[in-house]
This record gives sequence, structure tokens and C-alpha cells, in this order.
Amino acid sequence: MSQDDVEVVENSCKAWERGDLEAWLATLHPDVVWDSSRFAGLLEASVYRGRDEVRAFLVDEWRASWDRYEARVEDVVDAGDRVLVLWSQRMVEAGGGIPLVVDTAQLCSVRDGKVIRMDNFTDRAEALEAVGLAG
Repeated sequence: MSQDDVEVVENSCKAWERGDLEAWLATLHPDVVWDSSRFAGLLEASVYRGRDEVRAFLVDEWRASWDRYEARVEDVVDAGDRVLVLWSQRMVEAGGGIPLVVDTAQLCSVRDGKVIRMDNFTDRAEALEAVGLAG
């Protein structure tokens, strides 16, 4: 992965962290694929294709369902042909539910200066294994 591609992913992550969802969407390739099929036990386990589907799910539905939401990048690693991002997310369900902390991993691919694919994992070890970084 080139340094430019790593920076594309870092800029995308920064936009998501600060809640600038329009800026985040602008970092995505029009044909983006958001794959959360490896989100063990979560209802989100599905694949979304294209900016419109990703927006409808992540922005209009999922992110809007939390009273409070905070995401923080713990690390960004050049993983060969992809970029590994380690996330920590804290959220409170709408209606004042119990706070939830979820540590996840994401493998990002870049094409034409935009994020084209995001494979999401609730098991960080599985993500590390997928890019040959498991120890």
C-alpha cells in the first residue's frame, strides 16, 4: 500500500471520528463495499454496496440509532495491499440504554484515491490473520 493510500484511509477515519459524515462519505469510492459479515453476533452482519447503501445503513440508520457515539482510532497499519485500522467505539443506545464499548478492526482497500472496500471484524485476531500479521 502506498503512503498516499494510507493517508486516504487516515483522512477517512478522522472524518468519521469527528462526526463529519459528509466528509467521510466523500472519502469513499462510488462503488464502495462495506462488509460487516464478520461482526459476530451483531445485527449489522451484512454487506452494503455503493455510497447510497452505505449512507442509508451507517449514517441514516445505524449511527442515528445512538444517543451518544464516540469512535477513536487506536492504530493504522500498512498491511501490504490493505490498511488495517484498529477502532474503539463507545455508544449509548437511544432511550438511555446501557453504555457499550466495542473494539473492532477494519481492513481498508483504496482505489483511485478513495476507499473502495472496508472489511469489518469484531475479532481483531481474525483481521490480523487475514493480512498475515497474526503472531
